[in-house]
Amino acid sequence: MEIPTVSSARSAAAPLASAQHHLAEAARFLSLDEGLHQLLATPRRSLTVSVPVRREDGRIDVIEGYRVQHNLSRGPAKGGVRFHPGTDLDEVTALAMGLTWTCALTGLPYGGAKGGVAVDPAGLTERELERLTRRYTHEIQPLVGRDMPFPTTGPDLAEAVALGVRVLLGPGDGRTVAVHGSGGVANAVTATLAATGFVLHGTASTTALTADADVLVLTEGGVTAHNATGVRARTVVEAANGPVTPAADQILAGKGCVVVPDLLANAGGAIASHSEWGLGDLGSRLREHLEPAYRAVRALSRDKGLTLRQAAHVIAVGRVADACRSRSV
Repeated sequence: MEIPTVSSARSAAAPLASAQHHLAEAARFLSLDEGLHQLLATPRRSLTVSVPVRREDGRIDVIEGYRVQHNLSRGPAKGGVRFHPGTDLDEVTALAMGLTWTCALTGLPYGGAKGGVAVDPAGLTERELERLTRRYTHEIQPLVGRDMPFPTTGPDLAEAVALGVRVLLGPGDGRTVAVHGSGGVANAVTATLAATGFVLHGTASTTALTADADVLVLTEGGVTAHNATGVRARTVVEAANGPVTPAADQILAGKGCVVVPDLLANAGGAIASHSEWGLGDLGSRLREHLEPAYRAVRALSRDKGLTLRQAAHVIAVGRVADACRSRSV
């Protein structure tokens, strides 16, 4: 079945609109009935909380927080908490949905969840951040039970994402790579790929999207309908959540550029958090989950003429839909 293309009007789609678009594509391909499609499009539970935090000067700030459990059909909901001033319920919902598909695609026994706190942690002291985190955790207690939050930042998870990217790309063999972004994930990806035989094109903090490299790794957003034509890499790897918009996907595909989607390329953190339960060496665990998932995605992409993103969503959505049916919804 052919998947319809997205209109250029969606080129600047917000995270939730993009997530719903990718789900709708997969639902059409799988011929899901409308009821099941809506079930998968709707979070199982969403919570918005007001989080008071006492500042060092004695004043009280009230900060908005969120927790979303997207789906519980394949296991308890699991996902991190994002502290960012621009986060909102729609973004958190989109990220929770994406984690549902990532877990299904890579064989993790969880549904997707996500939390968010609308604050800039850099503007808080260590004690203020601790008080905020404790109070946020207290406020989301109504959802805790079949919910397992885990951190989304830190050296260990940055390393896990980097190792996952390495598994998917394989040996460098002299290929050139540009890493777009800054921060822990970008630095970890840069170091890991440099040690695997890739030739770096600039540094993570200075690379532009138009770098003349074989591979472009995105550790933050930025590829839209407005700049996708300038991307020169033949392979784009989404090591961040949704850095390529649906309209940009079309443009890149038309240029023959292969996009390795975030459901695979950003899965290292979720796999690492699962491996903390005493399940062995992280490198081997990443290969165990990512390699068969990538083979399945590549095979479906080749057989049905889909992009890797479309194939990944078809596989993941199909598995969650099957779990919903087996549980009689």
